[in-house]
Amino acid sequence: MNPHAESGQPLLKGAKADYTDESARALLAGQIDSLRAPRANAWTLVKQNDSRSVYRGQIDGQELYLKHYHPRSLARRLARAMGFSDARRELTFSRYLSSRGVETTPALAAYCNGTVEFLVSRAVAPAEPADAWHLRQLAAGADGRKAIQRAIRQLAGMIGRMHAAGVIHRDLHCGNLLVRTDGAAPRLVLTDLHRMTRRRRLGRRARAANLAQLLHDRFETTTRTERLRFLTHYLRASGADGTLRGWQILVEEFARRHRHRQYAQRDHRILGRNRYFAPLNLSGGWRGHVVLASKRRMAGSQAAEVVLDLPAWKEALKNPDALFSGEGVEVIKDSPSSLVVRRTLRIGEHSVPVFLKRPRRKYAWKLLIDCCRAARPLRAFRLGHMLLARRIPTALPLAAIQRRVGPILLDSILVTEAVDAPHLHRFLNTWLSNPPRGDAVLTAPQQRMLAQDVLWQLGRTVQRLHDNNFAHRDLKATNLLVRWSTGEPPELVLVDLDGLSRKRFMTLRRRFQGLMRLNVSLLKCPVVNHAGRLRMLLGYLRRPGCGRINFKPYWRVLEQWSADKINRQIHSRRKRQKAVRRPGA
Repeated sequence: MNPHAESGQPLLKGAKADYTDESARALLAGQIDSLRAPRANAWTLVKQNDSRSVYRGQIDGQELYLKHYHPRSLARRLARAMGFSDARRELTFSRYLSSRGVETTPALAAYCNGTVEFLVSRAVAPAEPADAWHLRQLAAGADGRKAIQRAIRQLAGMIGRMHAAGVIHRDLHCGNLLVRTDGAAPRLVLTDLHRMTRRRRLGRRARAANLAQLLHDRFETTTRTERLRFLTHYLRASGADGTLRGWQILVEEFARRHRHRQYAQRDHRILGRNRYFAPLNLSGGWRGHVVLASKRRMAGSQAAEVVLDLPAWKEALKNPDALFSGEGVEVIKDSPSSLVVRRTLRIGEHSVPVFLKRPRRKYAWKLLIDCCRAARPLRAFRLGHMLLARRIPTALPLAAIQRRVGPILLDSILVTEAVDAPHLHRFLNTWLSNPPRGDAVLTAPQQRMLAQDVLWQLGRTVQRLHDNNFAHRDLKATNLLVRWSTGEPPELVLVDLDGLSRKRFMTLRRRFQGLMRLNVSLLKCPVVNHAGRLRMLLGYLRRPGCGRINFKPYWRVLEQWSADKINRQIHSRRKRQKAVRRPGA
């Protein structure tokens, strides 16, 4: 359906552009040539990707935004040649939704002549993206929570009115919402309207699928109560039929499907060529993949804040053997299975502290297996970015390279960003000892609270790992780092991904094996008592809205499996001791 028919006064058609009203025509009609070439006319580039470039500038004292569309896909170029214009679509929906009580960026004019396409809109100021605003309010305590509650009601009303008008936004997430901060209460503004479509009748499944995009975007930063409150206000504003429970089940199912599609798309691009990753070819037969930019900024990553380029990577890795020797190289591990060093790597104009890991083949027969599988660094590189896409903290994998002759793997190297944090055992022994040995003095209640937070977060991290079908055969406290500073919640960072694998199904047995390995590891930490290990299990079992947990059957099984594991370890060590004992000793 065409939104023109119900948006009031029709657009003003010009010789070169469409205008929303006469004042927009008077402002922009004489500026078309400068708008076609913004870089040469003092417009400032503020955002750019493969399909759009956004500029900021002023005309007659008014602050404006200029969005140029440059689609690269053949389908999009053919659509534009046939007269389908994203700029005109955005202009049309801006006027239509404004007439239906949905605040949008005020579009002024759209231009499309087949080769150049742009949209001019008035700046919304003062404002900030809703995702950044949400994180800032979460850190603001009780006042921030109150502001979030007001924004939830306003967002639910906005989406409800949009759906009542028959419109869905095909890219609905908080990055496409602005929060105006010029009043006592926040006001939400909808952006990126070229991703919208209108239907004569918007069914329940279409509405739920659209809401699922928003649920996926904010799932990690909202509570179940907040999501239900949003849905309650949405049903009231949209006039949709059905019960709250029915809508909750439907939206959560569509969110699960949307999450699966999103993760599959992001996993596919890890080994491709795009603005985040690139394949790398070096002299000497070295091949691999490197990171150019990171969408996820976790584990205190500094490298995720910068943008790298392929020539800089080629210069940094041009001599892989020299990376493991020289000034500033610290050997962390040198064993039959791997060599690990720490150093500062110069990548273009950026200096990044990194760990370099070179796996070694302990058994000759593994040469045949390595012919049929990816090298360990490439597997760790891919799995690390899969974890980050699912918001599971891990050290940022920066590069993975390998050298082969035909199918035979000769050498491989993994480069990961160094995370300056102690592993779980050291952290607990430092901060929970009596007296604490950290750089700040903690009282006994503060120690107890810190222990509860860390062990609860440990259970939640393993839960998220298993829920996303990841299993780790070496899940232990020394492979988990703890980032924490006074006044901040602890963050657990998974490292050493050699033992990580992706399973098609996470059976109950696999889940208990991971918990058992972690429980045995915690038994070696004297400051973690019975209650602490139980708290880790409760953090793993707890789900939103699950009520009281009958944990005792799980705890009995976990204790029995842990005892069996310890007995096997003792038996194995005794056998090794007998094997190395000298005759007559």
